Amino acid sequence: MQHSSIASSVETQTPWPSEGNGAGGVRLLAPYDALFREGDETVAFYEILSGAVRAYKIFPDGRRQIVAFAFAGDIVGFGHGDTYRFDCDSLTTTRVRAIHKLSLLRAMRDRPELAEKLLDVARGEVETLQDLSLLLCRKTAIERIASFLLTMARKSADPASGERLALPMCRADIADYLGLTIETVSRNMTRLRTLRIIDLPDRGSFQVRSLERLRQLAECDDLSH
Repeated sequence: MQHSSIASSVETQTPWPSEGNGAGGVRLLAPYDALFREGDETVAFYEILSGAVRAYKIFPDGRRQIVAFAFAGDIVGFGHGDTYRFDCDSLTTTRVRAIHKLSLLRAMRDRPELAEKLLDVARGEVETLQDLSLLLCRKTAIERIASFLLTMARKSADPASGERLALPMCRADIADYLGLTIETVSRNMTRLRTLRIIDLPDRGSFQVRSLERLRQLAECDDLSH
């Protein structure tokens, strides 16, 4: 999911009407509240103002695949067609701004530059899914985890500063995103700490001790021995 300011850019000139299902305003979600469910009508897109959400697919046999995490500034719900293709719920207390689909379409007719901004969002979603496909198909477990932590670290203005970086998802969420077991995630995060690449001060955060080694491992340069 692509970091974007489309919602705030549009809102400065186009008011968002409140048109059913809570679309058109700001919503406050408690942890694990549903933002939308697979099969619901796509009435709105949502800009994350604060907090974090996860989008995921539940298969008939009960398995879960998390397809994306989204954070402040990201937009979710875009590119789903007439109905949402995934479930989406909050990981933490989260504020979202609803952008009604019909309002956005009207605004695009009046302001063609918005179409270019939406293309940027769509391009970011395609890149994310391509990266996830490569990660799941080709990378080893420790390379997958390094890639994930590097992505999270890069959300910080200075990921090499040693500051605590938020990790709001649990180990099960990370496992279902990376296509691993919880035990494999925990074992390899401990291994990265032993290699002095990261620190794990608590289960909700991590610190980068060597950004360069983390980057090299994420790019499949084997530094794990």
